[in-house]
Amino acid sequence: ADVADLVALIDDRFAVMCVHHDYAPKETTKMDGAVQTVYPRKNWSSMVLYNCGHRKNRILTPEIVSSETGAFLHRFRWLEDEEIGSVPFVWNFLVGHNRVVENDPSTFPKAIHYTMGGPWFEKYKDCEFADLWLNELEECEKEKKGQD
Repeated sequence: ADVADLVALIDDRFAVMCVHHDYAPKETTKMDGAVQTVYPRKNWSSMVLYNCGHRKNRILTPEIVSSETGAFLHRFRWLEDEEIGSVPFVWNFLVGHNRVVENDPSTFPKAIHYTMGGPWFEKYKDCEFADLWLNELEECEKEKKGQD
């Protein structure tokens, strides 16, 4: 989708905006065999609109970002719940978790998050929405050839 539609959702009252996934994975491993963990605000940080002018984000200096834990950053531990705005799930559609509702175009993904692995891996070449990614790859390769 056009990212301008996402930008139009920005609300400066919030320090960050993201999809408030209610996500508790059933798998014990994730992409590349890494151990899967369940924690608060799981996958919220996988697509974030940061309000760089918000006073609460001033804490995010290069030193803090380089030295804090992944949990601190991924769970937005410097923020209260009411400082985290929400955007529709279609802007961080979790393949294998979120679902398109038949005859409801508002549920079709606008940004796809291949949670287990994407079609660039042989094992996931036929995953849900692989065709969209592969079509984009093909278009990019055509454009690249045209520029040579």
